[in-house]
Amino acid sequence: MNKKIDPILIQENSNIKEAMECITKAGLRIVLIVDKNKKLLGVATDGDIRRALLSDKDVNSPIKSIMVTHPITAQEGTPATKLLEIMLEKGIQEIPIIDTKGTLVDIVLLRELKSIPLSSPDITRQEVKIINQVLNTPYLSIGPKVKEFEQKIANYIGTKYAVAVNSGTSGLHLCIRSLDIKDGDEVITTPFSFIASANCILFERAKPVFVDIDENTLCIDVSKIEEKITKKTKAILPVHIFGHSCDMDRIMEIAKKYNLEVIEDACEALGTEYKGRKVGSFGRVAVFSFYPNKPLTTSEGGMVVTDDEKIAKLCQSMRNQGRDEGDAWLSHTRLGYNYRMPELNAALGVVQMERIEEILEKRERVANLYNQRLNNVGGIKIPYINSDTTKMSWFVYVIRLDDKWFSKENREQIIKELEIRGINCRNYFPPIHFEPFYVEMFDFKKGDFPITEKVSELTIALPFYNNLTEEEVDYICKNLETTIKNF
Repeated sequence: MNKKIDPILIQENSNIKEAMECITKAGLRIVLIVDKNKKLLGVATDGDIRRALLSDKDVNSPIKSIMVTHPITAQEGTPATKLLEIMLEKGIQEIPIIDTKGTLVDIVLLRELKSIPLSSPDITRQEVKIINQVLNTPYLSIGPKVKEFEQKIANYIGTKYAVAVNSGTSGLHLCIRSLDIKDGDEVITTPFSFIASANCILFERAKPVFVDIDENTLCIDVSKIEEKITKKTKAILPVHIFGHSCDMDRIMEIAKKYNLEVIEDACEALGTEYKGRKVGSFGRVAVFSFYPNKPLTTSEGGMVVTDDEKIAKLCQSMRNQGRDEGDAWLSHTRLGYNYRMPELNAALGVVQMERIEEILEKRERVANLYNQRLNNVGGIKIPYINSDTTKMSWFVYVIRLDDKWFSKENREQIIKELEIRGINCRNYFPPIHFEPFYVEMFDFKKGDFPITEKVSELTIALPFYNNLTEEEVDYICKNLETTIKNF
C-alpha cells in the first residue's frame, strides 16, 4: 500500500472520533473509508466532520453515517494534467486514485500538481551569457563588473557614488559606521520592517528607537517622529516599505531642524519615486538590496548610494577589510569587513539594470491584475498607494484582512488553507519589537506600537514575481476569495 494513503485509511466500522484522530495525525483534510479488501467505500473531510458535530452527531457515531459515498475519483494512470483539470473544475484539494476494480491505490494532492511560489527571479539568456563571460576572465572578485554595476546604479538613482556590497544588511551596517553612530547613540526607525533595518543599529551598540507606522502607507508615521527625538538621537532611518515611499519632505525637514542624519532603507524600493525623484537620493546615504525576491536580483547583494565622497570612500574601505585606496593587500587602515560583492553577482546586476524598466513594468502588470480582481472582494484591503507623492516600485503584493471580521488566528488558517491549494503565502512582517531578543533587551510589550501590531496580525503576502501569469493570478484570487468566504 502507498505510504501516503496508509495514515488516512480507516475501516467502515470506524467512528467519527477515529477519523478525527486520523486527520490530525496525517496532517491532511481527508480520510478514506475502505473495506477489508481496500475497496474505496467513501471519503470524509474535516469539513464533513465539523458539520456533523454541529448537527449534534456524536463522536462515537459511525463514520459511514456521514461519509460521501460517491466521491470524485480518478482511474490509475490518469495524466497529471487531467487530474489538475478535474480538481480545479470541482474545487477539491485531494483526489483518490482507484484501479478498475475500485481498489484504492493512491491519493493525489492539489499542492503536488500545482505549486505557485511566493517569489521567483527573472533570469534570461542575457544573464546566463554574461556569467559565462565572467567565468572566462581572471576576475571573480574586485573586477570591472562591480564598478560597471555601481556606475549604473548611481546613474539610475541620481547620486554621485555607489558602493556594491554582499547584502543590503551589510550596506546598512556600513552606513551606521560611516556616520560614526556608536554606543549610546539613538536612531529613529520603524518596527514594521525586515529585522535588518533595526539590527544594523544594534551592530554598533546604538539603540533603535521605534516610531509607529501610518496605517495606510505602512511607512513610518512622520507625525510621531519628533516626540521620540532626544539629545542622544543621531539619525532617522526611514524604511520605504514594500516599495512605497516614506514622506521624505517631512523627514528631511525634521532632520534639518534637529541636525540629524537620514539613512534611507530603500532595500525594497529600487525604482520607487517620491514626487518625481528616485528614493535613495534624499538622505545622506541610502541602501538597496538585490536578494532573489527583489525586483532586481544579483542572487545576494546590496548597494550603498550617496553624494558624500567621504562616506563613499569609507564604505569602499570597510567593505574590503579596512583597506584604503592605495593600501597594500595586507595593509589595513581601519577596522573592516569582508562585505565585497563578487564579480559574478555584479555581472547579474549589470544585465538586470539594462532590463530594469522591463522588470518594473512586468511587476506593475501583475500588481494591476491583483488590484482588478481583488478590489471588490469583501473582507480584504488591497495595497494603498499615495498617488500624490509615490510612483510605486512593487516589491511584494501584500493584502490585509479586515479587522472587523478576522483575527490573527484566522490569518494563519487562511495562509495554511491557501498553501494546501498550492499557493505559497507569508505573513509580512511580524513586528520587530516582538522578536524575543528585542523584548529581552528593551522590555517591549503588547500595545507599545498599536498600528504596527494591528497591521502585522492581518497581512498576507501573496505570490508575486515578474512572470506570474494571468491564469495563476486568477487561480490565486479565486481560491483566496473562496477561503475568505469560508471563514
